[in-house]
Amino acid sequence: MKEKHGNPFTGIAKFLISLGIVMFVAKLDLLGLGDIPEYFSWQMLLIFFGVWLLLSFKLVSAVIFFAIGFWFLMPDMAIQLTESYKKIYWPVVLILCGVAFMLKPLAKSCR
Repeated sequence: MKEKHGNPFTGIAKFLISLGIVMFVAKLDLLGLGDIPEYFSWQMLLIFFGVWLLLSFKLVSAVIFFAIGFWFLMPDMAIQLTESYKKIYWPVVLILCGVAFMLKPLAKSCR
């Protein structure tokens, strides 16, 4: 059986950090969505899980959650991407996933 060493409160810390980041973005209206209730949607929940996974060094899953959440959030945002960015969005996401797979061994060594 594998024993865990380190801080037992890491999960709580990651949760609080990611929740703080989401609240920071919502309070400052960085995505231009408007009121605070507009930030608490299923799209933002995907982005929240992306932050959570990023803090857990699960890079591939984090990129996927960010990409899907951001894609469905784009029509509601004040700043819209141009058509050329929309054309290259998913290929760039695939490239980022590939890079994340390559960085996965490095993330494991950081733990």
